[in-house]
Parts: sequence; C-alpha cells; structure tokens
Amino acid sequence: MGLFKNRKRNVFKAGTSFAAAIATVIESDAAVDPGKRPGETKIVAVMGDYWHNGVAQEYHIRNILSHEKNWRIIFVRGPQYFSPELISDADLLITSRYGGNDNMGYSEKGLVDTMEQGAPFWTDENVKAIIDNVRNRGMGFLPLHCTLFCGIKDITELMGIEPIMHRQIQPLWMYGFNRDHPITKGIGKFFISLDEQFAVVIKSRYTTSLFQTQAMHDKRTAVGGWCLESGKGRIVGLLPGHTHWPYRTPQYKDIIWRSAHWAMRKDVTPLPNPDKG
Repeated sequence: MGLFKNRKRNVFKAGTSFAAAIATVIESDAAVDPGKRPGETKIVAVMGDYWHNGVAQEYHIRNILSHEKNWRIIFVRGPQYFSPELISDADLLITSRYGGNDNMGYSEKGLVDTMEQGAPFWTDENVKAIIDNVRNRGMGFLPLHCTLFCGIKDITELMGIEPIMHRQIQPLWMYGFNRDHPITKGIGKFFISLDEQFAVVIKSRYTTSLFQTQAMHDKRTAVGGWCLESGKGRIVGLLPGHTHWPYRTPQYKDIIWRSAHWAMRKDVTPLPNPDKG
C-alpha cells in the first residue's frame, strides 16, 4: 500500500486496566490505515452520535475487548474517515449509529468558534462495502443498540430484523438466555439500571434468539439479542446500549466479549474479570 507518513499516538496511557490495548489514532488528512499487521485481529468501530455518548462507548468497548492483546481496535472519530478500504481486511465491524449526518463535525482544532455539520456514515458506498465484506469475505458484524434505526433497509435486512422504537428510558431486566448458544450459555438473569428498550421483529428463519428484555415501568417484553449467519459472515445484534450502564454491567460486558469472538469464528470463552473496569 505504499509508504505512509501518519503520526500515531497511544489513546490510553498506563494507569488504566487496559493500558496494553493497541489503541491508536491515525492522524492525516486522508486517515489512511496501513492495513492489518501480521498475526493481528483488526476491529473497526463506528459509535456515538447526538443521542449516544461516544466517549463512554469507546472507553468501555476498548476496556472489554482489550483482554485480547493482538486485537487492534480502530475507532472512527468522524464518518468522513471511514472508507470501504478501511474494512477490506477487518475481522469485525462494530456499529452504534443512527442515520443521517452527524450533528457536529469532527475537528482536529483545539479551539473552534463555529460548529459545522458532520458527514453521514450510512452512505450507499459504505453500506455496499459492509454487506459485501460480511457476505462475501466473512467479516463479522456487531450492530449495537441504535444501528437498527439507521434507516437503511439493506442493513436491517442484513441484520435479519424489522426495528421497533423504544419507549421511555427505564430500568430493564435481561432474561430468557439461550442456554445452548456459546454467547449466552451460563449467563443468568440480570438488571440494567437505566436504558432504552428497543425491540425487533425477527424476519430471518436462520436467526437464533439469544435473550429477552423486560421494561420495569411499562412491562414490555422484547428480543434483546440475536445472531445469524449471512453468506460467509456472522452477525450478532445487541440492543442495550443507550446509556453507559449496560457497558458497565458485568454480564453484558461478557455478552459483548463473547459476541465479538463468535462473530469472528474464534473460540468463545467467558470474559476474564468482568467486574473490573
């Protein structure tokens, strides 16, 4: 891919439980990734928007996945830095993004006196690349929370669902875990302090339900997680994730950890020390 003059800096320093995680920001106008290194697992994540705390999401996803020391986790800080080339050799794509443009564009400047609208992530080119990499190359896909309302029919069809909007933000129970699937085997009922309860209608007959959610206030029950295979790829949909509380809950952290492994066809084992971080 030629020579690259990108300057890199570590995002998280010593003093955190995941200091050894490979976390770099690629600083150039084109944000060109030099490609997957020998022996590494490459994960690309696009998370955070007007309604969702991208700082908390990145912090916790890195914390959860950093136990695998050869996993490089690349967060896309602005949609304009995402490209089909970036995921052409990725092992896993994680998304938590609504449709439309970013309300505020990413800026490398430390001081700004104006706010410019950002770029859209779910462009035709990006959608086509995601579907192609999943179905034809076998990239894993982990669509979290609001991805189901990206407004792109081809993506919801890839996920095998039809989305249903959440109601009020409220405490949620997670229950009804699939005892036969490695993502949820051995996980028992647990509680999330505060979150949105999205729901789905499962459309694909190849889909496996992983667990249910129940809202504490309005008592609605819904599918909370599911998985399926599409072409050569594997997909895991997980709906909790509006607030930071799900990402701090040990059982849900374990589910994310296992989901990433399963989607990449790696051996699925419980998350080490889920109570930490």
